[in-house]
Formats: sequence, C-alpha cells, structure tokens
Amino acid sequence: EFDRARVDRVVVADGDQSTELLRKGDGWEAGDGFPAEVDRVDQLLDRLGGLEHGLAIAQTDAALKRFKLTDTDFERRVQLYAGDEELASLTLGSGAGARRSNVRAGDAKAVYTVQLGSYDLPADVAQWQDKTLLQLDADAVLAIELGDLKIRKEVASPAETDSPDAAEAPAEPETTWVAEGLSDGEQFDLDNFKRDFDRLRSLRYDRAYPHPDLAELVEGDAPVNTLRFDLAAGGSRSYEIYKAKDGDGHLLKVSDRDELFELNASLGSRLGEQLASGKWTKADAATAAEPSDEAVAEPASAATEILDTEG
Repeated sequence: EFDRARVDRVVVADGDQSTELLRKGDGWEAGDGFPAEVDRVDQLLDRLGGLEHGLAIAQTDAALKRFKLTDTDFERRVQLYAGDEELASLTLGSGAGARRSNVRAGDAKAVYTVQLGSYDLPADVAQWQDKTLLQLDADAVLAIELGDLKIRKEVASPAETDSPDAAEAPAEPETTWVAEGLSDGEQFDLDNFKRDFDRLRSLRYDRAYPHPDLAELVEGDAPVNTLRFDLAAGGSRSYEIYKAKDGDGHLLKVSDRDELFELNASLGSRLGEQLASGKWTKADAATAAEPSDEAVAEPASAATEILDTEG
C-alpha cells in the first residue's frame, strides 16, 4: 500500500540496469530530463496500487532463494519514493504462470503470487521514453522538401451546394499535394508519397540518446538522406537520417531536438537510402511509352540487312 498522490519518483531495476522516473508537474521524465510516456507510468502505479493476493505460499530465507526474491537475485524490483522517503517497494521473482509472478513487498519474507509480469516493469530506459514525441498532426505540415523536390499542400474550399437539405453536413475542404522541381520525364508518385508521409508524421523511434556524441554513433560525416518540413505554426523542421556506426540500423537527428533517435531497421532503411534514391517520383507514362529514335531505327536496319543478304 502507498499514497499515490505522494509518489514523485519511481525506480525500476533488474539487477543489471535500472531506470529512474521523475515526476515533473503533470508529466514524467525518464532519465536526463527526457520525457517519459505518462500513460505508461500512470498505468504502472494503478497496477501496483490495485494488486491483490491470496495466502502466502512461503516465508523462509530458503524460499526467497528458491523463488529468486533475495536482495541480490531477483527478476525486477520497483521502488516508489516521495523525495528521499521510500513509500513502498515490490520485488518480483520467478514466474508463476501466464502473467503471474512470485513477489514480496518491502523487506518482508512472505511470498505471494500476483497478477504481474516482469515485462510490466522494464528496467531499460528506452521502454519508458515517450515514443510519440516526434509525431505531427497532418494539418501541421504545409510542405516537405526532399532534395530538389518540394511537395506542397494545397487546400481547396469545398464547392457550394444548392441542396435544400439544411441538415446536410458541410463538405470538408479538399487537400491535394503538388510536386515542384520534377525533372524532364518524371512524374509525381502520389501513392508512395502518401504512404511515406503517414510514416513520417506518425513516426515512433526505438530509443532516444539524450546527450549523443554524433561521431561515436553514426557512420561518416554526412547523412544518407535529409528531409525538411515547412510547418503551419511557422518555421521548419529538418530530419537527417544517418547510418549507424554499429550494425545495420539508422539514427535520426531532428533540427529542433538535441537527441539522436534510433529507428527500427525497416523504417530507417525506407527513410534513408530507399527514399533518397526514390524521391517520390516515377517515369512519366507518356515519355516511357514514346519510342526513342534508336527503337525506331533498329527494325529498319534489321530489315535492310535481310534484304541485302537475300539480294
């Protein structure tokens, strides 16, 4: 039991690493002042405050060792603080079935079984970081630049209607995307752009590095791709995608943030090398269908050779 309103610090450990979550106003931080996922912290506190148990299944030192519930050997430990005062702690040991664990509260020796899994208490700080931090509302973006290509949003007012039905809902403004900077023989690939735009505005990263050393984490001096957003609120935001120095991953540097963000392999590859070479364009259909001079000359030359041979 603990006073939920007083909790301003949560420490989660697994024996090898630990994460400290700090309350800041109405939110939480997950190390180095980086925003934590508030809903996840609140859900944890709700879960801990609502835990129920039956009779103790053991309460000896030998049992604590058997169930991995000692001070040095445990699966997870969560400690709740108000300043420096520890309000409560819970140690999770061996599993006791699906989504269940053997636990002990504080320094007590009594072992109980509760509905809680070690995966509910990750000790890796990345699992607590706010993964929605970089997400943008669709209306917040006015244009995106990729190399020489600029994709600009145009919003057309809905056509007026003479319908006598006063209850009819007003038509929504029509949004279109217009490409500028296309080369000869290129046309805008709207479908591919829309898919990537959804990826970009709803982007979720895997891990944030709050105080990164760019030279230690990325490969080379230059990004493999750069995108720039013009924002409706004013100003812009740039995304630089780098190849990670270790492994096959990619890292993202955002112009209005100090951190580096690790992307999963699929997303990093798409926003990096694939997008840099694709540029949301495809061959113009009319140009592709038009035969070249070489294509026209080739059959004529072949026919002449046949006639000359037969002659």
